[in-house]
Amino acid sequence: MATTKGLSVRDETKPFILIAAVVAGILINRLIGAGAGWLIWVVQIGVFFVIFAVMLPVEIKDVSRAFRKIKPTALALLVNFIVIPLFSWGLGWVFLRNQPDIWAGVILYTLTPCIGWYLIFIDLAQGDVAWGMALLPWNITLQIVLMPFYLYFLVGKVLPLDFAALAQSIVLYLFLPFILAYALQKYIIARRGREYFFGPVKHVMGEVKLWALVVVIVAMFASQSALGAGDLGRVALIIGVIALFFLVMFVIALVVGRLGKLSYEENTTLAFTTTARNSEAVIGVAVSAFPGHPLVYFAIILGPIVELPVLLLISRILLLLKGKAWMPTATPAVPGSEIPISK
Repeated sequence: MATTKGLSVRDETKPFILIAAVVAGILINRLIGAGAGWLIWVVQIGVFFVIFAVMLPVEIKDVSRAFRKIKPTALALLVNFIVIPLFSWGLGWVFLRNQPDIWAGVILYTLTPCIGWYLIFIDLAQGDVAWGMALLPWNITLQIVLMPFYLYFLVGKVLPLDFAALAQSIVLYLFLPFILAYALQKYIIARRGREYFFGPVKHVMGEVKLWALVVVIVAMFASQSALGAGDLGRVALIIGVIALFFLVMFVIALVVGRLGKLSYEENTTLAFTTTARNSEAVIGVAVSAFPGHPLVYFAIILGPIVELPVLLLISRILLLLKGKAWMPTATPAVPGSEIPISK
C-alpha cells in the first residue's frame, strides 16, 4: 500500500472538526453546567478507543529495518527522545512558567512523536518514506516506555501529580491498548491476510479514531468547569508557543541533518519525524493525571490545529531546498512492507 500522495478531505478538514468539537463541548457545558460531570466516563472510554485505533496499524517487527540506516536512525531517536523533551521544558520555562496548566499541556503535546501522519508529508516533500516507515515502531515503543520518566521528571515539576493515578492511566491508556492492538493485528492478519487488514480494517479504524476523538473532546470540555473569557484569551499564547516549537525543531532538524551529512531524502524524513506529534497518545494521561485543569487538555487539542498548516509549509520549504549544495539528493528508497498512514 503506497503512501498517499496528498492530504485526503478528512485530513484537510480535521483541524476544523476539532475546533467544532471544542466549541460544542463548551456550549454543552454552558447549557447543563455541573450536570455534565458524568461525561468523564465517556471521555475515558473514548480515549481508550482512540489510542487503540492509533496503535493498531503499527508493526513492531519492523524495528529491525531501521538498523539499515544506523546513523540517521540514531540522530532521529536522539532528537525525538532527548532533545525535544528538554527543549519543550525549557520553552515552557521561558514563556509559560506563570501559566503551569498551559506549560504542562504543551510539554505533554510535544513529548510523543507521530506514529504515521508524518508519512504524508514525507511523501509530499519527496523524502525517504521507507525509512519513515521503519521509524514507526521505534517511535511508538520508546514513547510508551519513556512516558513515565518524562511525566515524573518534566511534567511533575510543573503541576503536582497523583502518581498512583498516573501509573493507572499509563497502564490503562498506553500499555493495555498497545497489547490488545498488537494481539488483534496478528489475529486478523493470520485469519484474513495483510491486504484485508491494511485495507478495510485500516479504513474503518481511521474513521473510528477520528470520531472517537471528536466525542472525547466534546465530552471533555462539557464535563469540566467552565472556561472563562480569560482562559480562552490564552489561546493565542498556546498557538504562539506551539508554532515556535515547530519552527525551532525544523531548524534543528536541518542543522542535525547537515552535521550528520544526511541526504535530502533522509533530512526530510528527519524533519517530519521530529516535528509531527502524536497528541492522541497523551490525552488519556492528561485526563487522568490533571482532572479539573481544562487548559492542559486545551493545549493538547490546539496542537494538531497548528500542526497541519505548519507541516504543509515545511514541505514547501524543503522542496525549495532540494538539490542545494548542502542538501544533495540520493536515490529514493523503495518501501519494503506496507504500513498505513495514521495519526
